[in-house]
Amino acid sequence: MIKLFSLKQQKKDEESAGGTRAGAGGKKASAAQLRIQKDINELNLPKTCEMVFPDQDDLLSFKLIISPDEGFYKGGKFVFSFKEPNPEDPLNKEAAEVLQTNRRLFEQNVQRSLRGGYVGATYFERCLK
Repeated sequence: MIKLFSLKQQKKDEESAGGTRAGAGGKKASAAQLRIQKDINELNLPKTCEMVFPDQDDLLSFKLIISPDEGFYKGGKFVFSFKEPNPEDPLNKEAAEVLQTNRRLFEQNVQRSLRGGYVGATYFERCLK
């Protein structure tokens, strides 16, 4: 089960502690953070799935743990890590270079790869419904 405070509750707690997030020297939440917070709070995972946030302040980096309770993989545990792209420590150096030099092209390449097709010489199967 996901144990995260709603933004409304968090704001109320901060105000009762003597200030607002921005006024107390903290950073203001970005649009991406607000959206991911909303999406996570509305998420209904099956009992075989668990999301873990190593850093509660970084909701864009998390682990998804799947523990099948039936079938061939019953009793197994599969862990997938999700992070924002980090051009400083890339798995794909070519993609990291594009991310650093032309973010718009990088976004187009991501969309092209998800829709199915070629990005450079690499073919990607369609992932989107």
